[in-house]
Amino acid sequence: MTKEKIVKHGILPDFLSLINAEEKQVDQVITDLPSSELSSSRSQSLPIVAESQDLTASDELKNIPHLNADTFSVPVLPLDRLSDAVQDYIRTTANSYGCPVEYVAACCLVTAGVAAGKKVRLDTNPYINYASDYVCLVGKPSRNKTGPLNEVTRPLREQDKANYVKYLDDKTAFEQQKKVDKDYGGNKPVFHQRIVGDSSPEARNDLLAQDDMIVIVADELKTFTDSFGRYSKGGNGASAEVSQVLSVWSHVGFAVNRKTEETQMVDNPAMSIIGGIQPALLARTFGTEGHMENGFNHRFIFVYPDVTPFVKRCKRKSMTQETRDIWRNIINRLFAMDPMTLQLSFEAANIYSEFADDNDVKADAVEDDYVGGVIQKMNVHVLRLAIMAHLLTDQWCGPLITGDTMRYALRLADYFTRIHIERIYPLLRNTVSGQRHVTNAELIQTIFRQFKVKSQNALAEVLGVSQQYINKVMKIQREL
Repeated sequence: MTKEKIVKHGILPDFLSLINAEEKQVDQVITDLPSSELSSSRSQSLPIVAESQDLTASDELKNIPHLNADTFSVPVLPLDRLSDAVQDYIRTTANSYGCPVEYVAACCLVTAGVAAGKKVRLDTNPYINYASDYVCLVGKPSRNKTGPLNEVTRPLREQDKANYVKYLDDKTAFEQQKKVDKDYGGNKPVFHQRIVGDSSPEARNDLLAQDDMIVIVADELKTFTDSFGRYSKGGNGASAEVSQVLSVWSHVGFAVNRKTEETQMVDNPAMSIIGGIQPALLARTFGTEGHMENGFNHRFIFVYPDVTPFVKRCKRKSMTQETRDIWRNIINRLFAMDPMTLQLSFEAANIYSEFADDNDVKADAVEDDYVGGVIQKMNVHVLRLAIMAHLLTDQWCGPLITGDTMRYALRLADYFTRIHIERIYPLLRNTVSGQRHVTNAELIQTIFRQFKVKSQNALAEVLGVSQQYINKVMKIQREL
């Protein structure tokens, strides 16, 4: 067996120019993949030309783009399953703020889930899921993450303001009643708050104990993670807070014990987190050894849009009151909806079952434990995405998640999986291992996922391995 060379991560050989130069010396394209598998491999990348059944085998090969940077497949966050009103709102908001539509879409999904709260749940025996999740918006300050985040969550803040006014009125009435009747046994008024900013774990636990879903909205997620343990007097305050954040994502209940107050039980807690971060700060926030290994990162889905054309301010749409009212009405109807237990339709259940089984096999087979964790956790993320997406379709008030909605959730999951593995993980892993290396096997698999390779001989020569070795690596990849 040819001894495998090691390529230091982040320093890739200039094999594109070498292989493209080698093409001129190759009279015939050499490939050891059967045509059926070659076709399957092509489907993994963004199609460059439309395939025609009238093409002969030789014609078809001539139309395969050669290995170059232009053949990268770009992850795309789809919108098509959402209602027309929601799609229009997302595109108008993105254009108005001059930001990628992915930011707005992610904010809409989270906001809809928080508005529905724990009134809406999805039962998939033996688990219960709510429309909550942890979301990180990645991009430079120029990409404008804060603007759409505040815009889309505006109806939640308005609801909090209305609840606070009601709370003050109820509190005044309660205190007056207590003055009249010292034995008055009415319930003390409670302020039902959904958006949580800079707060202590105790304050968040009090809100979770009210059996409401809450959301932590952080302009900068690094500020949120840096605050772990800030309110604790003990030495293990940070680790205890992180542990609780992990448990809350999994809807694991816990007790709140205080010396001066009665014990509170938090049953099936549901909390979302959404905020932004700059790529330069990503490693310092998510790249710590603890977050890389304890499942903290795997509970987040990352939005990292590709570069989009800049739109001059004079050509941007205006955020009219009518546009805001449309979104407010959508969110308010979710606040007002009756409790509902969702079920997967027969078709949706089969689609999800096949997806989850396939994910289990992939996660178990992959050598990199971190990547395996990303794949495995997507089994849960996809169910929560399905609830959020359902709430933003025209069938939002129905009790069944359809096959079409589940397929849409899988496409969302594919986007978040690729973003995490292809864009986020490479920025994080060097922070833990320092000199983390990538084997040729990993490099070859990445190349075949993202490119259409025309000459395996040329690729093998550049990497210093045999063509048989490349075939072996690809056989393992296909089996996964």
